[in-house]
Amino acid sequence: MVSFPCEWVNVPRVADRHVLDAVPAALQVWALRGGLTRTWANEEARRRVALPSDDEALAAACAAQEPAVLEWEGRDHWWRVQITPLGARSILVAFADITAQKAHEHSLRASEQLNREILAGLQEGVVVVDMDACVVVANEAAAALFGVSVGELSETALSAIPVDLLDDRGHLLGEDRLPLMRALKGEEVRGQVVRFVRRDGSLLWVEVHANPLYDGNGAQYGAVASYDDVTARVEQDRRTRHEADTDALTGLANRRALERMLEAALARAGTRSRSVGVVMLDLDGFKAINDSRGHAAGDAALREVAARLRRCVRERDLVARLGGDEFVLVLTDLEDATRPVADLVDRVREGLAAPFDEQELRAAIGVAMFPSEGATAADLLAHADRAMYVDKGARNGSLR
Repeated sequence: MVSFPCEWVNVPRVADRHVLDAVPAALQVWALRGGLTRTWANEEARRRVALPSDDEALAAACAAQEPAVLEWEGRDHWWRVQITPLGARSILVAFADITAQKAHEHSLRASEQLNREILAGLQEGVVVVDMDACVVVANEAAAALFGVSVGELSETALSAIPVDLLDDRGHLLGEDRLPLMRALKGEEVRGQVVRFVRRDGSLLWVEVHANPLYDGNGAQYGAVASYDDVTARVEQDRRTRHEADTDALTGLANRRALERMLEAALARAGTRSRSVGVVMLDLDGFKAINDSRGHAAGDAALREVAARLRRCVRERDLVARLGGDEFVLVLTDLEDATRPVADLVDRVREGLAAPFDEQELRAAIGVAMFPSEGATAADLLAHADRAMYVDKGARNGSLR
């Protein structure tokens, strides 16, 4: 902007006019003498600026003799108008063309409005945070997922949002594992599935994508995350896996699950210098129940065996049905390898001693220990199977 001292005369002298005509700013002098009169304009003003769109504002400025800044919209241009008092109810008016700036502001407002409409229409929740991990933008879908209102999310620190994020094992995520915090450190997060625990106690499975945000100079100014409710998908996957890993009759783990879980138990035991005990048993007398009482009675007996075997082990141990009347028990993370397994065998024999609907069942039992009798699930199961048939032969021989 060009400003001039108040002592400047109302109408420039000839020499001054040549100088002012060379000034690139559009300048006019207006006076209030009975009416508002333009007393002078330089070449730039005569060439570019039409008569003012608000002569009342100019008249008021002449009368008030106070500096002012206005904005006027002409036919083709927007102007920022700086008014400088000159005394004797006159003013100097300097015009700056702000058409491009106004066009940019209009475009920016239109873009922001479009972005708001797009965010409002998204089914996915979207949250934008600044570098202080404070929410600056959030849509209704995000607020619904978090179980709060948009107002509660806006300008709120991430740490203050009343939602806990858990991993698939139910462990609370530390700050270094939160998707938006990872993005604020410059990391791109793709498809991290977390569990939301909202303040009303409700649970959701949510898939999160998060990215850092950079300005035109490459400086990071925040991060954005999208949230998609995948509860139905995750729960269906879990049901499918459970069905694939579960014996339909007894609800115990099946052979597929047994082999996978036993390998995991062996890996943990190997890193901790612990032992694992594998106990395999085959029922004697089950065929007699099936033959004399029917398959329904046989199925009921197998379910009862499963229930009794569960009561013989600790919560962290595993009971599985291989098929038919064969079962496997796995004792994990043992410090003293011998005594717990021997005690388990005694509990199993005692648990099976009570009649099953007036029918007796006994069991041949074989034991294998990790690491002394096998290093893999297949080795241990094979060893226990051989030991079980040795026990079966010995028991059958003792009965003859």
